[in-house]
Amino acid sequence: MKINDIMSTDLVICSSNDSIYDVSNLMLKYDIGFIPVHENKRIIGVITDRDILIKAISSNCNCDDSIYDFITRNVIKIDKLKDIEDALDLMAKNKVKRLIVSDKDKIVGVVSLSDIINNITDSEKLINTLKSIYEINRNIDDFDTEIDEFYL
Repeated sequence: MKINDIMSTDLVICSSNDSIYDVSNLMLKYDIGFIPVHENKRIIGVITDRDILIKAISSNCNCDDSIYDFITRNVIKIDKLKDIEDALDLMAKNKVKRLIVSDKDKIVGVVSLSDIINNITDSEKLINTLKSIYEINRNIDDFDTEIDEFYL
């Protein structure tokens, strides 16, 4: 199965000058967590709900601040005629859950892990991709806790 068979084509795109508040509201309105970001009609990155939460909020941003400093600039793209397996390989390699879909360097859609999960029949490939994406690098330092009981 090809990417263009399962990708989302109803794109919501924002400008690099848009505020954190405006982009958050777009995510809420369209129930999405990933928006390609353009500057002068050229995609320069993406902003995710995680970018807003982890990067922006942790830096004590203002809701009126531009998203520019919080954009993920490593945009991973895939051609719309590639196979789903190619998308899974890219997602696993780059530890991402969404890819920009292109057609001759023009953005034509987004394919997400959810799109693939709903359409794939090779469960082993899917499981290996999920393991790669969600691989945990835990801090293994020993620590002592002062809590010895838990109550609800």
